[in-house]
Amino acid sequence: MNNRTVCTSITATLCATLAFASTQAIAAKSGGGGSTACTAAVDFPAFAYWKPGGKTMEILVADATGKCVRSVISSSGTGGTIQFSYPVSGTTNRGRVVWVAAPAVVSVDFTVDDLTKQITVFAKKTIYSGTGGFISLSKNGNALYSTRYLSAGGLVIDRLELDAVGEPIPNTTSAVFVAPDGSNVQTISVNSAETVLFADYKPISGASPIYQLVYVLLPGGSITATSVLDFNNSSRELNPAVDPWSLSNRVAYQRVAATAGSCDLLVTSSDLDPAPVYPLQSAYGMKPTWLKGKILADGRVASTRNGCDYTGIIMETDPVSGVQTALTSGYDPDGK
Repeated sequence: MNNRTVCTSITATLCATLAFASTQAIAAKSGGGGSTACTAAVDFPAFAYWKPGGKTMEILVADATGKCVRSVISSSGTGGTIQFSYPVSGTTNRGRVVWVAAPAVVSVDFTVDDLTKQITVFAKKTIYSGTGGFISLSKNGNALYSTRYLSAGGLVIDRLELDAVGEPIPNTTSAVFVAPDGSNVQTISVNSAETVLFADYKPISGASPIYQLVYVLLPGGSITATSVLDFNNSSRELNPAVDPWSLSNRVAYQRVAATAGSCDLLVTSSDLDPAPVYPLQSAYGMKPTWLKGKILADGRVASTRNGCDYTGIIMETDPVSGVQTALTSGYDPDGK
């Protein structure tokens, strides 16, 4: 069956994904992402992501086009927890990646050669040895927010300061939010000023079976009826990500679509206002992040079986038009 026959029997989006995957395979065999692509890169690194590799995951960084790619580290871990900052505050060429390697939270720093875009990777550090919760790294890379269950029950979100080389600074951990007993918090995302935190929030058991998108004013804020921005019509998380460059606290998240096999539709909202803006109905994705005003997310496509499949491709989405562009193969990007 030739490509034309295939493209008449499945969606155009899936055809574009297949064509992109084929191109990526050819590039990989011929040294794709090598010296030529990286020498020409003007915004490296722009985001971090991971690829599966046997029993480990390989963490990589790429430029904004996804063509210049450098491997940072192979590690155990749980995909979807990567957080990225570049350049770290006070530096011009130092980057930081933090992720959950359950039950620990770990990090690694690297520096970038401006000419060749080669990276020098430093030793992996353990930030927390036993939390393994959900994390959010500040835009400047100097503060880590993480969820923590209390031994007596309940959950808090901690803020921990990191020094210039990524080491935890002693006695700087503070609880910035205490969740009501019986509730649950998952994905979290802090804005660049560290004044607002967005979260997947499930209220006290019995009050609501669904996740809500909420915001909390930092430090010490609480969740009220007016801080609920949206919710999913299912038990699926919304995975919020605030735009680090937006002064209006623009946040991207996912919402289950009414059609297309219940694919996740990318959504944006601004100004802490519960008025979501829906891009084109074909703008499917999961686990969004931001990069230069565009949304990066795991690609999703409606299947011929009335389901919804991962494409294995990181997609860039224009939040105004909903137009999507394939960048590179991988999962769970986090932009700077």
